[in-house]
Amino acid sequence: METVLTVIAAVVVGAALSVSGAVLQSLLRNPLAEPYMLGIVGGGALFAVLAMNLGLVALGAFVLPLASFLGSCFALALVCLIAWCAQRHRTVKGADPHLRSSSSTLIVAGYATGAFLGSLDLLALSYAEEGAFVKISKWLYGRLDLVSRADLIFAVVTLSLVFAALFSFRRELNVMELGHDEAECLGVNTRLTMAVVIGSVALATAVSVALAGAVGFVGLVVPQFVRRVFGPRMQVLLPVSALLGGLALVFAEFLAQRLPGDVGVGVICAIFGAPFFLFLLASSWNGEGRDI
Repeated sequence: METVLTVIAAVVVGAALSVSGAVLQSLLRNPLAEPYMLGIVGGGALFAVLAMNLGLVALGAFVLPLASFLGSCFALALVCLIAWCAQRHRTVKGADPHLRSSSSTLIVAGYATGAFLGSLDLLALSYAEEGAFVKISKWLYGRLDLVSRADLIFAVVTLSLVFAALFSFRRELNVMELGHDEAECLGVNTRLTMAVVIGSVALATAVSVALAGAVGFVGLVVPQFVRRVFGPRMQVLLPVSALLGGLALVFAEFLAQRLPGDVGVGVICAIFGAPFFLFLLASSWNGEGRDI
């Protein structure tokens, strides 16, 4: 039974992160956009660790996702504030338009914010009780074998609603691939679309963090692969990313369980995902008209 729960949890987390990465890359028109790179995972993990340290998880299965959601929203708000300030400062100074890319600024701000929040994760972990220290530290590196049935049911219901909301905005996301100004000219309510997408991504990331801890690069690698093979249209990109993301995390968990020692699934994802990230960063393989 425990193995079945672990497999289902891997499918759910992989699908959540992959779909989140797919919609963020379309919304920001940047192939590096994904929950881990934007600091959303780090914010969710920080608030989840604080909830564990305070013993709030004993109140019910909803506590950890709620804490992760608040942390994800906090991280998103912080990243957007930093990017907005940087963008405004560069505009006032009359910087070249190519250097004022809001997408690139957002990615850099997210990466720095994620690193900062990750250091706070470790700081909060140092204050954990001795009995909980090992459990929380392992969870931070991505663990799927600690999932309970109640947590999984809550996650499946929540993510089903998130996926339904994102799929209902598939047309708007397709049009926003052309750019925000062009989308508005074609009748897309860009503010509503951004609010729904960002809120959905924060919730999906929060649920994945609550289930598995900090797992990165799934939302980066899988959507890029799907986009190259199956095309950028959301009608195909969203369901195929969800399917392949789930399978990818199941495979990563399979490898983690068979390696010597106690290796977290997040470590496996980083081993495979980080080289792909460097490849994207150093190459011109950056999508159709996207900024990188």
